Amino acid sequence: MPQPKVSVIVPVYNCRATLRRCIESVFEQSLAELELICVDDGSTDGSRALLASYDDPRLTVRYQPNSGGPGAPRNVGLKLAAGEFVQFLDADDWLDPSALERMVAMAEENGTDIVIGKYVGVGRNVPRRLFRRTVARTTVYDNPPDLYATLAPLKLFRREVIKDLRFAEGLLSHEDQEFTAKAYFRARGVSVLADHDCYFWVEREDGSSVMQQGGAPDLDFFPAIGRVMRVVEEHTEPGEARDRMLRRNFREEIMPRFGEAYLAADAETRAVTEEGALRLIRAHLTPRITATMAPFFRQVAHCLQHGPNELLPEIVRHRVSGRTPSLAVRDGRVYEATPGFGELPDSCYDVTERLPFRCSLERVSWDGGVLRAVVRTELPGGEIADPVLVLRRRGEDGPVHTVPLSGGRERTAEMDVAALRPAKGRWDLSVNARFGEVPVSARLAVDPAGLPGPVFLPVEGGRPLARLYATDFGNLSLEAGIPGAAPDHAASAVVTGGRLVVSGRLPLGSGLGLRVLARLRAEEPVVVSAEAVLSGASFTAELPLRDWVQGTWRLEYEIVDRDGTVPGVFTPERLTGGRVGLRRTAKPYRTSRGRLAVQIGARSLHLAVPALLGGLARRVLRLDRNHSRAYSAR
Repeated sequence: MPQPKVSVIVPVYNCRATLRRCIESVFEQSLAELELICVDDGSTDGSRALLASYDDPRLTVRYQPNSGGPGAPRNVGLKLAAGEFVQFLDADDWLDPSALERMVAMAEENGTDIVIGKYVGVGRNVPRRLFRRTVARTTVYDNPPDLYATLAPLKLFRREVIKDLRFAEGLLSHEDQEFTAKAYFRARGVSVLADHDCYFWVEREDGSSVMQQGGAPDLDFFPAIGRVMRVVEEHTEPGEARDRMLRRNFREEIMPRFGEAYLAADAETRAVTEEGALRLIRAHLTPRITATMAPFFRQVAHCLQHGPNELLPEIVRHRVSGRTPSLAVRDGRVYEATPGFGELPDSCYDVTERLPFRCSLERVSWDGGVLRAVVRTELPGGEIADPVLVLRRRGEDGPVHTVPLSGGRERTAEMDVAALRPAKGRWDLSVNARFGEVPVSARLAVDPAGLPGPVFLPVEGGRPLARLYATDFGNLSLEAGIPGAAPDHAASAVVTGGRLVVSGRLPLGSGLGLRVLARLRAEEPVVVSAEAVLSGASFTAELPLRDWVQGTWRLEYEIVDRDGTVPGVFTPERLTGGRVGLRRTAKPYRTSRGRLAVQIGARSLHLAVPALLGGLARRVLRLDRNHSRAYSAR
């Protein structure tokens, strides 16, 4: 077998139901130069027999007695691996057919040592913020994309970087975090491939996985997490990056230990949990980290450090219940009124800087330059007052515009953005309100699929075109003065009395003008234009045809403002041709690209002469009738 490009390592333990799909996803890869190493860790469900049924030179299988966790089989796989890269794959999961080829290409193109292909959760949550966009090269110190959000090893590693690293053995869970953390700090660079689904990460439906069963016992768990936190401190200086990583360990690993399992445990087991968490809190918790953590964490940390211990189960019980905490206001600060409030320090319950005030955009539309929004507001545990919709130019000193929001949970607002004449740039939309005497504010969460298209409105220092969009964090913003052509708009074109009448609907913000243009397709372009008459969202423009030369004329429009113009094209809606004098015709039509155009051509002689004679005959008849009426009157 030739030298593999990638070694895929799969630890196997009692996963026969999903193992075949996992293996086939590797054999179906578009990257041909690979090897698959499966290490069976003492399976008893037929997984061993399934592995033995394969006869493929790319597959290497090793069998061993059960080791008590996935660390040992992964280590065996690392010893056997010959590829330039190593991809760890769990036996419940599978890869997209092009995943390895895409990830290897990204590593080679950018000279990176780790590539994280986009995770897709199958019955489980996966990190989402990490995959908001593809990042060619980053490090664990950078935020975004915050690589430390995922410490699972389900990634592509350059083997040279991890060849001497090993997983903790004998641990039911969390054996991988120290390995991944060390690899992050060693890597020259890390790539994030977010624009293609690569790794399908499965949660077992029967709840039989180790993590679903609670993971490693606390006697093993807390020392393992402590080793990871020490790796962080060895490779970082005090500051934002270190705080962010340690905060993740407290939030994602340590705090979940205080849940239903803690409440169900006996006193001795609870004591092990409390002592393990307390050691890590004393060793790694700083006031900066504490200040950014949720009230529940602050309450648990205080009880562990200072007591009273008997209050801790009550705090956990309220958390597990899922009940919405009531909010209380004292001296301009807001607190959660949950167990221990008034007994523990107020700082353990303070949510002033992190009030759960949420706003979402239900519906939005434009009427000319008027923004009409329906907003849902929510403050669990409290009621807001005096809400307003806020449009703020991005930047600390940007101007601010507000309009009231009226209604209940679903509130409405109308903001005449055109009249504000926003400056070119980005503007953020949010909601401001009060809870008691405390001001509250929240950005507007939005589904990008429900946003309308670009709109014409005056822009200070820019082109009169703007659009609503969702930020990377899913919040609503406005970009004024956007580049590019305007959207196509439908228009009718009717030839009458030697004129071309173009009409339709094209909503414009106040203060804008509309110009209709006809452009001759020729070596020497000719442009004829007319100012449109506006009536609400409708427009009409008349262009005399008598001086137009024969040929094809494309019809376009131009939105006019004092600081710029925006070009656009028409699509046909209702078309009516006609004569232009005696010898020519004008015929509006739809081009092959679906655009509106007019063809000016000569009239056929056999059509023109009868028309002329018919016209003369009608004129003679009218004269004769007039003469007869005059004679009779005598």
